[in-house]
Amino acid sequence: MFLRGLRRRTGRPVPELVALFRSIVEGGRDFHPIASDFLEHFMDGTGASRTMSQRWLRSFKVIKKAERKNQRRFERQLAGRARQLREGESSWLHDHWDARINAFIGTELFYVSRMSLLRSQGSFVLTRDGPETRVSGTVRHRWFDPYDWDRGRWVYIPRHGLVSIAVGRDLVAADEARNFLMESRHVQTLEGRCRDGRWPRRGRDEFGWSLVRAGEG
Repeated sequence: MFLRGLRRRTGRPVPELVALFRSIVEGGRDFHPIASDFLEHFMDGTGASRTMSQRWLRSFKVIKKAERKNQRRFERQLAGRARQLREGESSWLHDHWDARINAFIGTELFYVSRMSLLRSQGSFVLTRDGPETRVSGTVRHRWFDPYDWDRGRWVYIPRHGLVSIAVGRDLVAADEARNFLMESRHVQTLEGRCRDGRWPRRGRDEFGWSLVRAGEG
């Protein structure tokens, strides 16, 4: 199976490949229902994009880690901009950051999306009042990844062993499946304060992030 995984095509009959993926769908429903649902959507061949539940997606530490990485990038930018403001001045900051995500092997996220991207677009306002600068703003996070079976050589699937990535490519080529886009969006707000002075460094800047629940904004 590993050697077959090195090839661009499997050379196996299409009905056999269809039966393999259908058996993976059915065999995985009790253990990885989301992954099974997305593989079934791939096999249905409509190609329609799918929106991921933000609650499910953010339940994985690797997603929260990517989110925090982009938050820290914004925080450093805001702290630097705050130092440049003079008394009574205000300023806007608009920017975006991308964080690449590699799902951990064995998690359900791995079977849905091994490699993906979190793009965070932020808009903030800063206002200086004496030695302190108030910061507030909104960050719109968009997670996305094409479901395409094009990256890598093989994947280990419980009860099926090593399955060649080329199986997915063969099914798309035979019009038995179709790639599609997966995505999820969520919004966070930021309220913070940046204070002048070199000491103490810890606690000089404070940033508080809050998740906007669906339907709130």
